[in-house]
Amino acid sequence: MKYITIIFLWVIFSCKNGESIMPDDNKTAGLSVPNSLHAKWQLVEYETNEKIPYQIVLEFKNEKNEKGNWTLSGKSSVNFYQADYDFTGQKIKISNLIVTEIAGNLAATTFEEKYLDRLLQVSDFSVKNATLNLSSSKQKMIFKLTN
Repeated sequence: MKYITIIFLWVIFSCKNGESIMPDDNKTAGLSVPNSLHAKWQLVEYETNEKIPYQIVLEFKNEKNEKGNWTLSGKSSVNFYQADYDFTGQKIKISNLIVTEIAGNLAATTFEEKYLDRLLQVSDFSVKNATLNLSSSKQKMIFKLTN
C-alpha cells in the first residue's frame, strides 16, 4: 500500500505547469471528449467563410516523439503530413513539417500548398464547443471535432 501511495503522489506531482491542454472546463454536449486541443479535427472554413472542398483532417496527438516534441498528423487534399508543435497558453508554434509526395490534380495540389502554408503560419489557437480556431495576424482556419 505504501508503494501505491508513493507512485500515486509521484504521478500527480510529475505533471509540469504549462502542459495543460484544457483551455476551459466546459464539456461539449454529446461528446465524451472535453474541449481539448488533443483531438482529431476537420477543417470546415477559412476566415473568408470559404467552404472547404476537400476533407482535411488534423490530429493533435497527446504524446511526444523521441525528441520530446508534441506531434500532429493529418490528411490534406492529396498527401498525408506530420509536424511538431509546441504551445503555451493560447500560443502555438508548428514546425518540422513532413509531407508525403503523392501526385494529385492541379486544383487539389494548389489547395494543399495553400493549406500547409497557412498551417505553418499559425500562432494562436482556441478551443470551444467542439470548434478549434487556428489563427495568425493574417488568417484564420476553423476546424470541427471529428471521430
